[in-house]
Amino acid sequence: MGAQEKEEDAAPPAEKKEKQKHSKEVFFSMLPDRYEPLIEEEETPEERRRRKEEKKRRKKKKHKKYRKNVGKALRFSWSCLVLGLQSLASAYSTPLSAVSVVVAEVHRTAGRKA
Repeated sequence: MGAQEKEEDAAPPAEKKEKQKHSKEVFFSMLPDRYEPLIEEEETPEERRRRKEEKKRRKKKKHKKYRKNVGKALRFSWSCLVLGLQSLASAYSTPLSAVSVVVAEVHRTAGRKA
């Protein structure tokens, strides 16, 4: 196989197939009897105004829903932040000796429940 590949690679490019020019075949088909071309109907100003109002109404409803969800998320994250700051402040303000006593009590009570 190795010898054949070398021979093929060594062949000059003139011997390779060249693209031949030829005509393309084109197929025609008859249209059905009931064929109706697509014609866009002209829109009256009243219809255009009504369509724009409906679009605005849907957009407004969608934005209202997003505002509601974002408000909920912000309120929840704010309450979590406040609780975290409160616990940080209480831990910072207590003396170190009281912290070790509280931690020991927590571990002892946790061990009893288990």
